[in-house]
Amino acid sequence: MYCEDVGAGRGRYLLLCLALFALLWAHSWSDAWLGDFWIYTATVAEVAASPLHPRHPLFGNDYAFAFLSPYTWALGLATRFSGLSPFQAVVMQGFVNLALLAWAVYAFVATWLRRPAASFYALLFILLVWGPDAWRFSGFFHLRSLVFVLPYPSTFAFAVALGTLAWFPKLAQGGGLAWAGVVVPVMAVLWILHPVNGLFLTLGLVAASAETARAPRHWAMLALAFAASLALAFAWPLFSVPDLWFGQLGRVHEGNDTMYGEPFPKIAPALLAAPWLLLRLRRNPRDPLALLTLSLCVLVVFGGLSHQWTFGRLIAHVAILLHVALADATVFLEDRLRERRAALAPLLAPVFAALLIAASWPARITPTLKESWQGNPAWLSFLESRVQRYDVVLTDADTCWYVPTFRGKVVAFPMQLPFVPDHDERLQDVARFFEAGVDEVERCDTIRQYGVSYLLLPKGHFAEAPQVLEELRPIGKRIYASADYELIDVSPACRDARR
Repeated sequence: MYCEDVGAGRGRYLLLCLALFALLWAHSWSDAWLGDFWIYTATVAEVAASPLHPRHPLFGNDYAFAFLSPYTWALGLATRFSGLSPFQAVVMQGFVNLALLAWAVYAFVATWLRRPAASFYALLFILLVWGPDAWRFSGFFHLRSLVFVLPYPSTFAFAVALGTLAWFPKLAQGGGLAWAGVVVPVMAVLWILHPVNGLFLTLGLVAASAETARAPRHWAMLALAFAASLALAFAWPLFSVPDLWFGQLGRVHEGNDTMYGEPFPKIAPALLAAPWLLLRLRRNPRDPLALLTLSLCVLVVFGGLSHQWTFGRLIAHVAILLHVALADATVFLEDRLRERRAALAPLLAPVFAALLIAASWPARITPTLKESWQGNPAWLSFLESRVQRYDVVLTDADTCWYVPTFRGKVVAFPMQLPFVPDHDERLQDVARFFEAGVDEVERCDTIRQYGVSYLLLPKGHFAEAPQVLEELRPIGKRIYASADYELIDVSPACRDARR
């Protein structure tokens, strides 16, 4: 009976994964991608062009850039040698991430809960059991977030961290130390890619180690592995990890304060698992799932009290562990039902799935379906034949998200980035440049200051676009025009202008 149950659990888990794959595949080949996706594609494009000495992927200068990680570097090499476009490479990596995530969830549930059948419920709950207006941030895997963050390094990092935690109990059994050979490089990569997941893995290793009595040498090796992983991460050559952590932390915290804006309603359904977790802890004070969840909660509270908002990103991990605990409780219910009403037990999973899908359809599934296969993800491809890689294209802040993926660099970027000391000045200069009535000499000074070669005017982004366009035309020669955009090659006279 147990083998049959495990087989049925694997079967329904595979069906759920296949349905998720189909939905994400349709959505990925559209122009619905937002925000950071375009930073990753631009970074991959830069590494593909210059893998040994990449410049800043957005500005083309020598500023350090925290997105130049082992993840984007490897994708850049894959793009360079495969012939794929950066867009295609990043999208395809998303499905590598999906496979890793699906495997990691199954392996983690099977190892930490010792209930493989709970993996179906765990993934179903992770995708659909959230409150309204849940965050669409990296690391959050409810469906309306996952469709946008699937190719992100954070998704890869979480899957690797979760998979490592699934492996760890087996690697560490018998008191051996072979696990350190796996943990050190994995943890080092996570510190570079996504430190929040490095912290999650570290706490998870401690919780898993605490489940049974360990020899002192195990704890000593765990401390050495932690130190060695930091040393490896700090040696990463493409940007300074220590400077990011200790010199740019204020910029990193910016934007994460939204994690503390009414968080409980957003994760309320997952909180149904809290009593079950407390019951597990009562039965076993060393229960690793409960210990890990509680330790993460402590860090989230600490982040809120100390205004170190980045710790709030661990809410995602807390929610996922609550979903896992809820899956554990559901399989317990399924087992009891099998003992008393065997004919009804097989109906529990499809009933749960049907109810959750029906409840989620308007807010999560319908908009995802509407976005699928829509638009043209290469809408700025006209830049590829007209602009060189390191030519600076001056355009409005919103269009700056996209330009470096296709060709050229930009003057400003709308997102606050570490290692950019003149972020505000750049945005102010771009906004001023596209105001109506600005003197031509002032505009030429801005062009000279940033080494601008081209102007890209998105016609629908300005209320006074016709007037601005007329004022810009004398600055250079129009080389491309459509209903939406006009590209102007700046004249040498303007580039060389002086006050």
